[in-house]
Amino acid sequence: MKRLPLAALALSALVAVALRAAELSAPELRRVSYQSAATGKERDYYVYLPEGFAQKATWPVLLALSGNGERGDGKGELDYVLVNGPLFEAWTQQRHLPFVIIAPQLPMFHQGNQGFITGRSRARIRYPRPEGPYPPGPNYTGKEPMHGQLEDPKFPFGLDGTPEGWSMIEDELLGMIDHVLAEFKGDPDRVYLTGLSTGGFGTWYLAGRHPERFAAIAPVAAFCHPDLAAPIAKARLPLWVFAGGRDPYFKVKNFYATLNRLEGLGHPEVRFTIEADMGHNSWNRVYAGKDLYDWLLTHRRKSAP
Repeated sequence: MKRLPLAALALSALVAVALRAAELSAPELRRVSYQSAATGKERDYYVYLPEGFAQKATWPVLLALSGNGERGDGKGELDYVLVNGPLFEAWTQQRHLPFVIIAPQLPMFHQGNQGFITGRSRARIRYPRPEGPYPPGPNYTGKEPMHGQLEDPKFPFGLDGTPEGWSMIEDELLGMIDHVLAEFKGDPDRVYLTGLSTGGFGTWYLAGRHPERFAAIAPVAAFCHPDLAAPIAKARLPLWVFAGGRDPYFKVKNFYATLNRLEGLGHPEVRFTIEADMGHNSWNRVYAGKDLYDWLLTHRRKSAP
């Protein structure tokens, strides 16, 4: 029997890999419609299906909650959720993030006259470009100095965070998760939760109310009311929290009370990263990296203690 030379074997292996890659299904961004009890209207949310979705039986699911500036009607304004976060990284930047991503839009409620809405433009929406990914955004551009901050137990918000936030559609978010698990091959033991700013408060709130639903959470640029600590600690829900050291809105000093409460309750997996040179938009660096996604995937939902 004639043996192939090593170079030919290597080439054959590369061709086989290329053929397998060519067979993978392309990423998709789908709209899913639902009837919103909170608004009384039909709304849509995005579901991102990663490359190779058709070829695998189950997928991890990442629920990503956007911030105040991305609110909208869930129809013509839905594309504002492409501005930042995991969906921007996966769809617009065309990164291979191995998650089915749920990206809902927070309703406007009574926030339409706020500056973060009146001052926005659809030019903020970043769609995929033929020339490839967008360049990294600037780091901090304000005037807040870097400085350490002591713990401050005073909280400007209640359990549900900023006004008229994600807690107002809590049941709808759970329904989205259930639908994606049933219809898009989601793995119930690998459901992750993250959010930025108001979405970060929503992440804390949803985790505190339903810690048994998630394998790990990552709130970005949002602290937590200490009264939500007990159920999270009891569930031993892994969490990685991010803050901007120069954030003028949600100060680092407000993060410590709950994080210390969690550790005091025996929570073994509290991780806190301060991007000391970043402002409120610390999420630009957090979601553009690789570490967070890798960390999420190391966790599966824990059984009840």
